Amino acid sequence: MRARPGARALFVAGLLALAPGCGKGSQGGPPSPAPAASDRFADGKRLTAALGDWKNRWQNELAPPSCDTVLTRPDERSLCTAAAAALVQVQSHAATLDGSDDALRAAAELSRRAGAAAKKLRYRDMEYMGTEGLSLPGLAPSGSASTAGPAPSGLPKMPPHPLALSTVHQHPSPSASADAGVEAGERRDDPFKPVLRVYARLEVEALRYLAAFLELAPLATRQSALGELEKLWEESAGRPSHPLQQIVRQASLLEGDPTFKARLKKLDVKSHLVPPAPSAR
Repeated sequence: MRARPGARALFVAGLLALAPGCGKGSQGGPPSPAPAASDRFADGKRLTAALGDWKNRWQNELAPPSCDTVLTRPDERSLCTAAAAALVQVQSHAATLDGSDDALRAAAELSRRAGAAAKKLRYRDMEYMGTEGLSLPGLAPSGSASTAGPAPSGLPKMPPHPLALSTVHQHPSPSASADAGVEAGERRDDPFKPVLRVYARLEVEALRYLAAFLELAPLATRQSALGELEKLWEESAGRPSHPLQQIVRQASLLEGDPTFKARLKKLDVKSHLVPPAPSAR
């Protein structure tokens, strides 16, 4: 039996209605995927949760100790002052869960300033250990302590005899409590080490704070965070810190956006070209 023309027309119209792209709102090409499908962190919920944790961590962070007792030159003391001021800025942004570019720049600045202070303290500490090592018992002949010569310029005059341990560790700083142990070959009366540890830790904490934006923020913010890390990388003169290298490597493994992942991998490859750091001893 041949189908009537009217029935055939209705059948064809039904097929067209079911075909992809022929429904309502199909004009202008296929619909774009929802933001969550292309960026799993687009809603910002994961970042907000992480910033809530960092808010508490930064609020509990005490101001770093003054360097006036170990550094005598005003320009060197200003490095510690600048790091302390940068910490205040980070705490201000963190208190409001700020995820803007200003917050990212503040975190990068804290890492930059604290790293500069730690670098200078580390250098002065090596000078101090070198001069004091000449007068350690058993290393110098009797009566030859005066042949060590004056301390290098910029180093404060230190007491000739070791300080009592009770006076050195009577009130440990909360900021340095995690690394309060004395390493092998380290003098317990070294006045630089407690201060150095605080500024070195602040440098790393600021990098980890940036890592939260790099891994958990919406794509635009992740890109801005990487921009700040790239600046720190370039400022290192080819020797980025190990924590900075780790942060970039981990982010490159976790990233889901193909284009941004390639950008992270490009920076991560540079870490394999970093020469080993010179020995501090």
